[in-house]
Amino acid sequence: MIIGLTGGIATGKSNVSKYLNQRGFYIVDADKITHLVQGKGQPGLHAMIQHFGKQYLNSDQTLNRRKLGHFVFTHPQELRDLVRIIDPFIRNGIVTELKRDCRTSKHVVLDAPTLFESGYQYLVDKILVVSCDPVIQLKRVMLRDHLSISNAEARIDSQWPLSIKERLADWVINSDGTKQQTLSQVKELIDCHQI
Repeated sequence: MIIGLTGGIATGKSNVSKYLNQRGFYIVDADKITHLVQGKGQPGLHAMIQHFGKQYLNSDQTLNRRKLGHFVFTHPQELRDLVRIIDPFIRNGIVTELKRDCRTSKHVVLDAPTLFESGYQYLVDKILVVSCDPVIQLKRVMLRDHLSISNAEARIDSQWPLSIKERLADWVINSDGTKQQTLSQVKELIDCHQI
């Protein structure tokens, strides 16, 4: 079985992913695959730079993620262009890993923050969403990424609302409380053989 793990920015999904890995689940990390396909000399990076320009490269020819991120999150059409350009490379990497890992592991998790936004839900059997109160989420994004309210809201608004993700999930983990309270919900799902 392939479980899709998603949530919103700063909802605690990474903590849940790490815990699942500790409990024996193999993690296919969409963010890591994204970093790989956007790496120096990779076709994904080349396609991005052809569209956005060399001003988004560092002096060592790696992607200046911070600069590009600030640009696309303040220009919605450019964010859509970025997704359109890079998604085929990411999707190919995800599908390749899932095919390989499903042959060698009983429990596989696709950890993808944009599982729904990118249409990756069709690659999984069940969906686990990590969610929290929107006010808590906003505060976490601002604190974690040192962003203003408007920039933090732009990042949150680039993803589907948590309420919609919750309705489409097989399981929802609430992360309003402590990390331990969040992980105890995941432990219960595993111990009850739901996942």
